[in-house]
Amino acid sequence: NALSPPSPQHWELLVLEKLKWDLVSVIANDFLAHILHRLPLPADKAELVKKHAQTFIALCATDYTFAMYPPSMIATGSIGAAVHGLTLSPNGFSGEAITELLAGITGTEVDCLKACQEQIEAALAESLKQASQSQQEFSAKAAAYGGSQPTSTPTDVTDVNL
Repeated sequence: NALSPPSPQHWELLVLEKLKWDLVSVIANDFLAHILHRLPLPADKAELVKKHAQTFIALCATDYTFAMYPPSMIATGSIGAAVHGLTLSPNGFSGEAITELLAGITGTEVDCLKACQEQIEAALAESLKQASQSQQEFSAKAAAYGGSQPTSTPTDVTDVNL
């Protein structure tokens, strides 16, 4: 049969095209390498800043307050927060100068970038506070239920007798 029926993938693409849905959107992580390349950081520190910035970006993805920021702003603010949190001063730049440099790299306004960076740092502080409270509640519950007593459930594969 020369004419085979269209595949399900063909139909999916057709529906997406008709709805004008763009499924290949730009995300904040797409900007990290480009921004870090232009930032005067030592190679070993750049990787550390990148890891911290990725963590901040993931945090921003879970908080609705960052929905109004474009991905480039979230990436830039995350890098700024990472540099600030790691107390790095590349080539003697102050915190203010780094923010201005980042704003210049991405073509954003310094005030908007500062606001985004401060909001990221506040979200991190809130997240750490919530994690600390959860840990304290868990510890209190474990103590209330005699968490110091060993359980009879095997915790290692070699402890299971078949």
